[in-house]
Amino acid sequence: MPQSGERHRWIIVAEKPSVGRRIERLHIPSALVLSVRGHVLDVDFPEGYDWRDVPPSKLFDVKNLRFVIRDEKIYRSLKRTFLENREATLVIATDNDPEGELIGWEIAYIYQQVVKENAKPFYRMRFNSTDYAELKRAWDNKELGLNMRWVEKAAFRRDFDLITGAAFTRLLTLSTRKAGARVRVLSWGSCQAPTLYFVVQREKAILNFKPEKFWRIIALLENEKGEKFWAFSEKFSVKEKAEKAYRSIKREKVAIVERYEENSKRISRPLPIRTDELLRDASRFFGIPASKTLAIAEDLYGQGYISYPRTDTNIYRKSFDFVKYAEAAARGLGLDPMHFRSPNPRQGKRDDGAHTPIYPLRPYRGEGNARRIWEHVARRFLANAFYEDAEKVKQVVTISIKGIFLHASGSRISRQGFFKILPYMKPSEKPLPRMISGQKLKVVKIDLREEETKPPPRLTEPELLKILEKWNIGTDATRATYPDLITSRGYTLRKRKTFHPTPLGFRLIEILTKIDETLVSPETRKRVEEMMTKIERGEIDMETAKNNMLSLYKELFRRLEEKIDEVAQSLANTIGYEKKTLMKKVKR
Repeated sequence: MPQSGERHRWIIVAEKPSVGRRIERLHIPSALVLSVRGHVLDVDFPEGYDWRDVPPSKLFDVKNLRFVIRDEKIYRSLKRTFLENREATLVIATDNDPEGELIGWEIAYIYQQVVKENAKPFYRMRFNSTDYAELKRAWDNKELGLNMRWVEKAAFRRDFDLITGAAFTRLLTLSTRKAGARVRVLSWGSCQAPTLYFVVQREKAILNFKPEKFWRIIALLENEKGEKFWAFSEKFSVKEKAEKAYRSIKREKVAIVERYEENSKRISRPLPIRTDELLRDASRFFGIPASKTLAIAEDLYGQGYISYPRTDTNIYRKSFDFVKYAEAAARGLGLDPMHFRSPNPRQGKRDDGAHTPIYPLRPYRGEGNARRIWEHVARRFLANAFYEDAEKVKQVVTISIKGIFLHASGSRISRQGFFKILPYMKPSEKPLPRMISGQKLKVVKIDLREEETKPPPRLTEPELLKILEKWNIGTDATRATYPDLITSRGYTLRKRKTFHPTPLGFRLIEILTKIDETLVSPETRKRVEEMMTKIERGEIDMETAKNNMLSLYKELFRRLEEKIDEVAQSLANTIGYEKKTLMKKVKR
């Protein structure tokens, strides 16, 4: 940074302090490096549109939202710096995605409002990691201005979510209070609602599940080497038939191998890692919630340990230097870097047009969850580019006991491949002993077992995130927030890593579904996400897109408003029931 009193030719503004510090270490001549902490500005309704000022339906008719200051301290700091350095040229160094572009627009807006007629054209640094070489390239190749399609895409999401979320939340909250419930807020959002919908739909499937009994003959068998395994008959739906078959063989001591097969299956090494996969992996293997994983990954990015973690790309550019980053990963994992000289990456097909996959930049020596996240990124990077595919052998055997057929299956990993570097991703092995047709086996034990079909399991966070991605609910960066959001709103509980809807969450989805399922189902929000893609491609302007989608949701709002008294009373009754149940538990 230039010394105090020195005239600055450049003012570089980063999105995060950690990124600003990395840029500062480039020692760009006559440059002052500042940073913000995310969005500096936001939008809100005009004066006179508070909760009790207008009916919630009127929010859909607001044409001009007003800017409000989200971060007063940073806002004042930017204004003062721009005033004191009127001759300097602004360079925006925010994250290279639509949200970062909107933050960059906010910075440029403040700059233009302060400097006014003295405002110069401003520049944009684009980078996907805080590696010093990449930051230097971004500085040397800075662009003039911003990608306004990205700005409009992010601004559309901001405006749309504010208007629809406020309108529905106010209607539900005020009406339920009127019905007698003491409730602070009943939240509704166009991404939040389908997230809860998926949890409730699974719960309904469990509640509506009718178990069916079935019977199976099971036998413990042993070969001449003393190796034992279990075999199972087909399911009998009629008990009498199962008992008859069992009686015919229950005293038998010898079983015959009718058919034994082994089939090899290749297990492909993982693709370059994207945000959605990182979130699911961290939740599945380490039990780290998605929202926490994303926050940790962004901190690692800001400090220069990994590349930008908000990405939907799983293909590397031709010029990517695999060996350089493999050496960093190897050093951080305590491996010999010389083993990673010949990359052969398995490439995906996704390219968001802005980012690389997530990869390690330099060794991380810390501990805890940050270490787990960095190490997983490093291991997946090496697995993808420097290890072979694995191989699994599937075993299937059919066995006869006096004309009654039993079956068994097993598996073993025949080639370790990338599991050497990712052992926790290795599937469990339950190998059978090798057999040949006609081989005799000893029947150690034989029994008839009564069982019943099982309901589907409740959703885990990785499963829920995968469903959200499938339906295009939110973005790779925002999906992480929705599982936590429906829990913080009191609509779900997490028990043993699975989501359980509360009575309120269940009732909210149930009653809104009866009015119009598109109030909560994913199809409607998917249309919103598709509209944002059109904005990004330049196929539609932001205002037209916003008007189209607000018209759609205004009609849904109208249908809800027609039945709001019934809805509010039902929700109020549920809230009252929840509070009575809680008080009983407290008294106990």
